[in-house]
Amino acid sequence: MKSLSPIFAALFALSASLAFGDAQAGERRVVRTNGQGSGSAVRGISLQGSDGSSLERRASRSRSDDGSRQSERSLSATGSQGSSLQSNGGLTYTAESGLSQSRSTSLTNAATGNSVQGNTSYSRDGGLTRSVACQDASGASIACLSR
Repeated sequence: MKSLSPIFAALFALSASLAFGDAQAGERRVVRTNGQGSGSAVRGISLQGSDGSSLERRASRSRSDDGSRQSERSLSATGSQGSSLQSNGGLTYTAESGLSQSRSTSLTNAATGNSVQGNTSYSRDGGLTRSVACQDASGASIACLSR
């Protein structure tokens, strides 16, 4: 199935237009300390291309007195033709359960309406799991591109 490849072309065009075109950017960072051994930080950036494309990225992390840590990251991008990318994920570490991580990513081709959703997770007890699903514009399952 070749109809998903324009998504990747759109995302490449989006990144190129944001990198080399007239882009307006804003960045914000907040750091807080909450007491002995704990703290948190939040960071974000937003870019708007002159062609209507956009990119937004956010990240946060925190640390607790007991040594546990948590971080979350998200990325959202829209190309000038409307194709989009959304990705959200997080990581948690505690002494009891160790490291666990998850990420979900969705790509949508504005021209065809086809989309692909991928999920990945890891935990000490469950190991690594991955899933990928593709849909057409009506929401019906379709075959995904192979690598």
